[in-house]
Order: sequence, then C-alpha cells, then structure tokens
Amino acid sequence: MIFNEFRFLFVFLPIILVGCYWIVPARYRRELLLAASLVFYGLSGLEHVTALIAGLIWVYVWTSNNKFEESNFRLASAIIGPLAALFYYKYMSFAVETIQQISGEEFTSRFSIFENVLLPAGISFFTFQMIAFAIDRYRGDLPANPPFRTFALYICFFPQLVAGPILRFSAVSAAIGGLEKFCPKRADFDAALGYIVFGLAAKVLLADGLADALGPFSAQPENLSRDGALFVIFAYSFQIYFDFYGYSLVAIGLGRLFGFEFPDNFLRPYEARNPRDFWRRWHVSLSYWIRDYLYLSLGGNRSYIRNIIIVFAVCGLWHGAGWNFVVWGLYHAGLVAGYASIARWWDKMPAFQQRFLNFVLISIGWLLFQYNFTDAFALLESLARPATMTSAGPMLWDWGVFVLAGVICFALNIEKTITWSAGLRNGSVYYSGTLGLVFVVTLAFLESSQTFIYFRF
Repeated sequence: MIFNEFRFLFVFLPIILVGCYWIVPARYRRELLLAASLVFYGLSGLEHVTALIAGLIWVYVWTSNNKFEESNFRLASAIIGPLAALFYYKYMSFAVETIQQISGEEFTSRFSIFENVLLPAGISFFTFQMIAFAIDRYRGDLPANPPFRTFALYICFFPQLVAGPILRFSAVSAAIGGLEKFCPKRADFDAALGYIVFGLAAKVLLADGLADALGPFSAQPENLSRDGALFVIFAYSFQIYFDFYGYSLVAIGLGRLFGFEFPDNFLRPYEARNPRDFWRRWHVSLSYWIRDYLYLSLGGNRSYIRNIIIVFAVCGLWHGAGWNFVVWGLYHAGLVAGYASIARWWDKMPAFQQRFLNFVLISIGWLLFQYNFTDAFALLESLARPATMTSAGPMLWDWGVFVLAGVICFALNIEKTITWSAGLRNGSVYYSGTLGLVFVVTLAFLESSQTFIYFRF
C-alpha cells in the first residue's frame, strides 16, 4: 500500500483515525497503531512482514542485555542481523553479478535463487533506524530498552516506515509515550491536512506530471537534441525532488494526526549555494545518520578526503545495488571535496551564480539515478548537438509543468505557508477552500499516479 492510493486515503486512513480516537480505548492506541502499521506493510507482501518482525526481535533481544553498553560483541551482533537481511534482499544479486564479471565464471545455476528475491519496501530505511537504535543504546544515549511494543512502533510506524524520515528513538519516544493523552487541536489538524494535501499534489501533479513528460525522451537519450537533453536533465531533477519531497510532506502530516512531530527532511535543497550545503538540505535525516553513525566514527575531519569518499560511496550504495549508484556517490564526494578546495573562490561569486552552478552540478548527477552508464553518457553527448535538430521536443504542456515545478521549488515555501495558514482564525475558510481545490484536482489524476521513486530503496 502507498499513500497515493484510493484505498489508503478513503479506507485505511479513515478506519485508523476513527478507531484511534472514537472506538479503541486510549490506553490501547499504541497497539492499534502498531497493528495498523504491520497491516499497511503486510499488503506489500507477507514475507516482507516476516523479515521486518524478525529484525525487530533480533535487535531488541540483543540490546535488552543490561551490559549491552560494555560489549562490542553484542553491538556487532545487534547490527549484523539487519545488515545481513539487507544484504540478502538488496545486494546479493548485485554481488554475484559483480563476482561473475570479475572472475569471468558463470554461477547462474548455483545462484539463480537470488534472481527472484523481491526487495522489501523501505528495507534500507528501517535497517538504518534499527542500527541507530542499537548504537544509541551502546553509547548510553538510551539508558534502557523501552517496552517491545514501543520499540516496534518506533520502527514500524506506517507514515515513515517505507521512505523515512530516518528517526532516532529519542525524537519520537515522547510522542509514543503520550499517545494515550494526545488529542489533536484544530490547528494541528489543519496543518496535518495541509501537509498531506500539498504532499500528494507535489507527487501526483508535479512529479508524476514530469515523469509523463519525460517518458518519450528518456527511452532514447542518444537521439535527443540539445534542448531535449537539457529538458531531461532538469525535468528529472525536479521530478525526483517533488517525488521524495511530496512523500516527506505526507509523512509529516500523517504523523501530526497522531501527535508525532517529524523533522523536515528537505530544507529547499536546490537553493543551496554549494555541494556541502546541498547535503545539509537534501534528505536531512539520512545526512545526519551518515554524519553521526559513520563519518564521525571514522574520525570525521581528521582524514577528510578518505572519509568523504567512504561515506558517499556508502550513501550511493544505500540508494541502490548498482555501480551507477556507487559512482553517483563518488561524484558527490568529488563535488564536496572539490568545493572544500576552492571554497574561497567559490564563495566570492554572487549568491545567484553559486545556486545556479550548484543546481546544474546536482542535476547532472541525477542522470546516474535515471540511466545506466551508456545512456547517461549518450545524453551528455547530446548536449553538443544543435538545438534545432528535427527530433521532437517537449510539448507546451510539458514545459508548463516544468515551469510550474521550478516556480514552486524556488519561490514557494510550502511548510511556512501551511503553518501560517493553519494558525489563522479568519483565514480558515480560504485555507480550507484552497486545500479542497488542490485535493480535488489531485484526485482527478490519482488513478494514474506512479509509485514513489524512493520506495525502491
């Protein structure tokens, strides 16, 4: 099940809200949300729920030991379990393929079982969250394990289960503990609806609209003219942003319906002035996770270049099992390290020029998400062709969606607009009317909406 489905919006979510606030006693809300989250995830495959529950039990049992903070072995054991599951589901086939390419030997018959393994939705996200919990316990940030149902809800809570944000236990423990007494106020409810509606609109109208526009051009990148290639580069940059940003807005809104204050996962990343600033704004929860649990553990700035290469290679591999993702990570390592070496010169440029150059560099990198190496380089070669070739270019509607996406990306702060509007007493009618209109337009295109890009991670 995904957020941009009728059965989620008009069946699952209303049932959970009614059950949580009108039917089930308040003291059982934690159990209700946990059961609902497992049902939500189970609709993607029963075997995936089994893997999730096994990971929960594994990590909880190891971290429950009273002397967990004193044992490197227990920490390693707690982490190895979810990492092994992640490797099996996501990387085994890639590893076998890589070994075959290096050795020149065929293992097809021996390892064919891995070709049909289905990747559990969001496994990279909840694996990192389990690891964060184990490390926080080891470091003493969590003095003792919470009840299992609390830990399970922390990992499984359906708004953030399959695509984040990646949360620390300390960020949600108070909300879980306060479920019994929580009652959403009007401002909370209005803000939650705003996040959900505008998040769905960002996904369905903008991200999916751009995906439809890109379809004819993405199939044959080697045949594009210069204007077609430029359209593909920047349209996909907007598509992946609004796809993931839209999900994050919906997740924040759903969390607020139940008293959870999820942090913003995007801080207007395409307004970043340099590559380092971009990673302070894009997928913030992943950036913090990598900084706190990997980069600092490697020594931080003491071996800057080495550690930047390692963490961005891991970041790329986290996104996908393929060398294109690894190279994408190394590309960003090069951008961040390169900026560090020329920061004095770069920072003297006008702010607009910094943002523009950074946006171009980031957008070029997204080609490795969209294409294999051959097609990515073919598209870059298309930039050298004349812009007046006879190959078909984007239609007027496609350009309209592209321009609208750019305006919203750079000129509108959706989060501030929602917070400000939801707090207005006299403006509630206009706010509700705007939400209603946007929601109706979004519903008109919901049936043809695609799954979220980050669900495959």
